[in-house]
Amino acid sequence: MNKTIFITALLLAVYAASSQALHCYVCSTDTNSGCSHPEQNGISSTLCPDTATHCSTYTVNLYDDFPNVVRQCKSGDYSYGCTFSYATSTCACDYDECNYVDNSPITASAATAKAPILLTFFTAACAIVLSFF
Repeated sequence: MNKTIFITALLLAVYAASSQALHCYVCSTDTNSGCSHPEQNGISSTLCPDTATHCSTYTVNLYDDFPNVVRQCKSGDYSYGCTFSYATSTCACDYDECNYVDNSPITASAATAKAPILLTFFTAACAIVLSFF
């Protein structure tokens, strides 16, 4: 009986950890010049709607000194990483506050932010398998 309660609690913890809403930086240099570097300028991240699947950063740099940057929560299909063309770049990522960086490829160290959730899931899966023995 205690084993069943433990496994149920563990599964609920995994579900709660994996279903938390995403936090992204949401701003535009059109209305807030600090949006170009939100962490350095004291801009807080925003809790995205439950439907958000990723954070994005869109940059238009027609004039080297003053790029236009838009950071936001987004829903739907996306391609992880960045795409570049002429004077624009678009980046998409899917973990909390990942759209703080300038539009450059996401580093491997930043991608490890999901490791605790994956470890929790792995632990729960092992507990379930072991419960059959």
